[in-house]
Amino acid sequence: MPEKLLVIGGVAGGTSAASRARRINPDMEITIFEKGDFVSYGACDEPYFLSGEIDSWERLLVRSPQQFKEKQNINVRTHCEVMAISPQEKSITVFHRQTEKTETHKYDRLIIATGAKPRPCNLPGAEAANLFSLKFLDQAWALDEYIKARKPTRVVTIGAGFIAMEMAEAFTKRGLKNTVLHRSSRPGGNTEPEIAEWLLEELQKQGVTYIPACKPLRFELDDNNLIRAVVTDKGLFETDMVLWAAGVVPEVALATAAGVKMGPTGAIATDERMGTSIPGVFAAGDCCEVTHLISGRKIFTPLGDIANKQGWTAGENAAGGNALYKGAAGSMHFRCFDMEIGMTGLTEAQASEYGFNVLSCCIDHASRSHAQPGRKPIRIKLVADCNTRRLLGAQIAGREGAALRINTLAVALQAGLTIEEINRLDLAYAPPFSPVMDPFLLAARVLSKDIQS
Repeated sequence: MPEKLLVIGGVAGGTSAASRARRINPDMEITIFEKGDFVSYGACDEPYFLSGEIDSWERLLVRSPQQFKEKQNINVRTHCEVMAISPQEKSITVFHRQTEKTETHKYDRLIIATGAKPRPCNLPGAEAANLFSLKFLDQAWALDEYIKARKPTRVVTIGAGFIAMEMAEAFTKRGLKNTVLHRSSRPGGNTEPEIAEWLLEELQKQGVTYIPACKPLRFELDDNNLIRAVVTDKGLFETDMVLWAAGVVPEVALATAAGVKMGPTGAIATDERMGTSIPGVFAAGDCCEVTHLISGRKIFTPLGDIANKQGWTAGENAAGGNALYKGAAGSMHFRCFDMEIGMTGLTEAQASEYGFNVLSCCIDHASRSHAQPGRKPIRIKLVADCNTRRLLGAQIAGREGAALRINTLAVALQAGLTIEEINRLDLAYAPPFSPVMDPFLLAARVLSKDIQS
């Protein structure tokens, strides 16, 4: 009898795990259980579907259950919610939502890829039908349908992380007046103050109202039990709908009930093989914590590329291989209107908190040589350790491909390069793509002088 691998959850972590397991072990019986309608789709594209940049939600679909079966002999069971894991029996209990039947399935290896879910909104009035979150494809579809059917003109967004910033562009393109309420003083998640300053200018230029240090208290409902206003400690904000963008939390109830150990972040703790505290049970994706390669701390960073890498590792090892996932450097980027922002490593505040002897610099430069038409401004911040002179983190803001530039410093960061070594990098130059002194090299030179002084 072939060994049985069961995967709980699809999308990035689960499907990459199943696919890698199939490549390693052609004879293994592999089944994915997905409680939703779709098993494989591009969740990160949802704001661009909602903006109209992607013209149909169907374009976000990557693979159907039939394609998994035909191309890789992987069984996919949608509308199937796993209700319990029994490590002693090496089995799971599955509820099929369409037939309303409960089944028990045995496994030899198990991969938990339950992902993350929007942080619960516990404010009074949160049961209203015009309160939306954006994590899953069905949520994106529901939000799009509501805008088309109700034709709202105002939206309040609660939160100012990446999704909120991407949705600021989407709402504006759909003709909605957007007010962003945020508990922090600046938008953009872990953006440095100098970078967030530019982002705030972009929001204001595009007509988005940003209310900092604002705490929502409750939702005021109309006669139809729809939200008509958000009541906060800074006043009342009338609206036609609300986007709750206060972040996500790992979906770990199932794993916790089965006795799987959680880490300090509240997500599933795994080793470098993506093994959990229970032998034969692996985990991957947004339900797991990650080791930060610079600080060595455990972090919760739910990103699609990380989920794929973890899934790849978990799938290979569940099928008998020996792959390792060492962690992440915190590299990420996003777009808000014409502004692109990228980051890698630690912020200045994080580096100080973790005990590094920190020095930083922030410079403004340009995307092309001085004579080139279309030359755009770029802002770069570097953070380094004075003792080792090693780069600890970097952020960039700008336009026309600025965000992709952060990948250069992500490589330098993981390679452990010092500021002087970065300054000596032989980066390509041509006037349509860069000034003769690349912005990163200039920033490294400035920071190197600051360290020497």
